[in-house]
Amino acid sequence: MILSNQLNNPIVKKHLLITALGLFLGLLLYNYFGVSISPEGKAYNTLELVLSALGGVLLAYLTFFSSVKLDKLLPWKSQLVNRFISGIAFLFIANYALIYGLFLLYKKFLSQVTLEKELYQSNLIKLGIILFILMLIYNIIYFALYSYYTYSKLQIETVKFERKHYELQLKALKSQLSSHFLFNNLNTISSLAFKDAEQAENYIRGLAKIYHYTLNSYHVKLVSIQEELDVVKAYLSLLSTRFGDVLNYSITISESNLQHQIPPLALQMLVENAVKHNQASEAKPLIIDVFEDQEHLIIKNNITEAPKKVSSFNIGLNNINSRFKLLYNKEISVLEDNHYTVKIPIINNHE
Repeated sequence: MILSNQLNNPIVKKHLLITALGLFLGLLLYNYFGVSISPEGKAYNTLELVLSALGGVLLAYLTFFSSVKLDKLLPWKSQLVNRFISGIAFLFIANYALIYGLFLLYKKFLSQVTLEKELYQSNLIKLGIILFILMLIYNIIYFALYSYYTYSKLQIETVKFERKHYELQLKALKSQLSSHFLFNNLNTISSLAFKDAEQAENYIRGLAKIYHYTLNSYHVKLVSIQEELDVVKAYLSLLSTRFGDVLNYSITISESNLQHQIPPLALQMLVENAVKHNQASEAKPLIIDVFEDQEHLIIKNNITEAPKKVSSFNIGLNNINSRFKLLYNKEISVLEDNHYTVKIPIINNHE
């Protein structure tokens, strides 16, 4: 059982594969140079066979670790041609030097056979040609495997990204469809229905607009600031109907920024948080300002008395910040003094 688990380990599998390929290469080279083209046509020598196999393993590991090093120095993604040519040239030189060095050591300490000069040079040339062809084939296969691995990794990352995105969107959706929010709005509609039918109808239309936008935003990564502001204004209009003069707000966004983008419900959730975490009164009304600087939308509100009970899904800022980091590797910033200020990045359409 333990052996089976070890064999299933990716690192163990990698080293077993390198070793197996090295043994095969060593035995192949020995069969060609040590037997097939030897001057006497000699039979297999056990010591030479073992040494050739070990030499092949050394070649395999040299090739592998050299390739890994070259991947860092010359990434395939940005320097494809340079990496391919350098891979062939460097691996050929390194492997040829290693084989030649091992051959000299063997010849000096163990071999008693002396090759004729012509045969010796001929074998070195043949070795060079074979090694060059092997390194060419190796780099083609290595690039193919690297491309497949990169593509597979990209596909996995894309799936993870989509899953994370939908999880965050779903949490935002749950926040907007909370029973507490719906209960408060139904109470307001019930109250208005007997006092002002027209206002009740406008309230229902505004509520429907918010829910329609919320439900449609589930599969959308980004929306224009104009779309988000339309819903925010509808939401603030509902709040103004519910709270009256104790809630004041202003929205100042330039036309040039309206077509830029933000994650859906980001601005709306921040406005909702300002209302949720502050208790407005005639003595101290809640004031919400939505404006901009060069690269951010800014939501700023004064801090009043905190409500005793606040219903929350505990997502708010973390949810918004996670979506910005996921989509564009940007973060929101929060400043709390006499006011509570949140800055969210504006996503340019060209980013």
